[in-house]
Amino acid sequence: MNKQTVSRFIRDYLDNKLNDKQNAQLETWYLLKAEENKSVDPPIEYEKLEAKIWNKILSDVSQTEVELPKVQKLNRPYRKIISIGIAASILLIAGIAYLMLKNNNTTPDRFVIEKKYDLPAGTDQATLTLSDGRVIDLNKDAVGKIATEAGIEITKSSDGTLVYKALNTKGKSAGFNTITTPIGGQYTVILPDGSKVWLNAGSSLKYPTAFGADGRNVTLTGEGYFEVAHVEGSKGRLPFLVSVIKNRAQAEKVEVLGTHFNINAYADEPFIKTTLLKGSVSVAVNNNKSTLLKPGQLAKLSNENIQVEPADTEMAVAWKNGEFVFREDLRSAMRKVARWYDVEIVYQETAPENLMLGGWMSRGTNISEVLNHIQLTGKVHFKLEGRRVIVSQ
Repeated sequence: MNKQTVSRFIRDYLDNKLNDKQNAQLETWYLLKAEENKSVDPPIEYEKLEAKIWNKILSDVSQTEVELPKVQKLNRPYRKIISIGIAASILLIAGIAYLMLKNNNTTPDRFVIEKKYDLPAGTDQATLTLSDGRVIDLNKDAVGKIATEAGIEITKSSDGTLVYKALNTKGKSAGFNTITTPIGGQYTVILPDGSKVWLNAGSSLKYPTAFGADGRNVTLTGEGYFEVAHVEGSKGRLPFLVSVIKNRAQAEKVEVLGTHFNINAYADEPFIKTTLLKGSVSVAVNNNKSTLLKPGQLAKLSNENIQVEPADTEMAVAWKNGEFVFREDLRSAMRKVARWYDVEIVYQETAPENLMLGGWMSRGTNISEVLNHIQLTGKVHFKLEGRRVIVSQ
């Protein structure tokens, strides 16, 4: 980050132009330092909190000879009390401005992952398996028509989305297509009924090239975010059913009564998580137990038992929005990192067991940026060797 950008970032803060996430990133730095003092929840006045953050930032920036505006008393539209106890749940982000300054400092420290071992973020990539067995690499095909089968035209749009359009399906039987994303990949598909599905890394979706009058059935492995189109059938709304596969066996069925929801069913996750953002879904397991979700709720399935709890919807769909949101333990966060950057995570004996993280950053950054952010907690250390991340304390 260059000096002009640092200066502009600070001016935006002083002019109260930063958004909530950017403010939180800066303020977290102070909370992190306060937590390290191991005090027991003394109250911190918000105005003093800001002053301490900026005294540190402005002091560091002055060493880079950036022209700074005159610092005035900050006028905030509100006041609030923040306890140090909050810091225990937000031990990730160390303040974006502070991090920029640290990155400009060439003195090596234990937080820096060597750039020569850096790895780029995942990209839009997938393969499409047609009903006749042909496999199409969607990374190589140009924009436009990819294939035609059973009266359905399959095209790739300018933004990379796979789109199905019915031409003439009368008298033709539908086959099944499967779109598969590798580790380090993601893709978006618009199904024949107009429903849109985002697939995360290491996932697949199997679906018919045309839906029948009896319903719309698809099969998911890994993770997918669905926005289901409203389609009327002879008996009202045409049902949309997602069969969820985990460890090569059907684990649950999600009957869609509404529209927007996310399903996380990775084999290395302890639960299948269904998060509802809009509408209504019914989650059923093989023993025929079913649970109806309302928007803002999460269904966690394990051993055919469904537990419903309030959902962190921002974290559940962060991947679809190009973000990492870490409000979870270290090992859960590192599973996301492993899938997106196609790396193996190796835990040494000294690696922390129950380190809770909190924070946000873009999924578009190199892996070094993600690991350096997490290391700023001072609770964990990473070593990147090729595609292996060694975790220690």
